[in-house]
Amino acid sequence: MAKSFFAQQNVPYEERDVTQNEKFMQELEDLVGRFITPTLWIDGEVFIGFGQNMPKIRKVLQEGGYLSS
Repeated sequence: MAKSFFAQQNVPYEERDVTQNEKFMQELEDLVGRFITPTLWIDGEVFIGFGQNMPKIRKVLQEGGYLSS
């Protein structure tokens, strides 16, 4: 869902598969204290889950210049 949204809106993103890379898993655990996906980190803000955070995510992306108003 998040990947489709970012692709449709031409928002650049980096996907990190924590199941395939121990370093990424450790970074996730350091960031949120546990293994939970999807976790999105956008301009210094952390969102756990996509759909329920969509209004906040959209706002952060607009403020960052990634989306037009």
